[in-house]
Amino acid sequence: MKRSFTQNRSVLGRRSVREKTTLLNQYRRSGLSLLAFAQSHQLCYSTLIRWRKRFGQHAQSQRAPKVAPSPKFIPVRLEPEPAPGAPYVLGLSGGRSLKIPPGFETESLRRLLTVLEGAQ
Repeated sequence: MKRSFTQNRSVLGRRSVREKTTLLNQYRRSGLSLLAFAQSHQLCYSTLIRWRKRFGQHAQSQRAPKVAPSPKFIPVRLEPEPAPGAPYVLGLSGGRSLKIPPGFETESLRRLLTVLEGAQ
């Protein structure tokens, strides 16, 4: 008779972190109580409790959906509209500034801003 995965592991020795987190994920998806899951998989109840305390967050992070990072905001200070024909001045971090001449193409400005935002 062929032995199950859990029976083989109990005879062979310790489980890897991956095996432990896999079993914890199976428990969470099973809908069973921890005791019922331990009995059905021939595992020690107290061992599962210890694994859950030690690897619970790691196991959850493997199945949790990835969340996009929060957008970063930068402070903006509005100044009066420049005189006709005067360049726009874009203040950058570190005290640097960028003068944008009148008539600068909108699409070129959009690409420039995309590059600058990526450099932060």
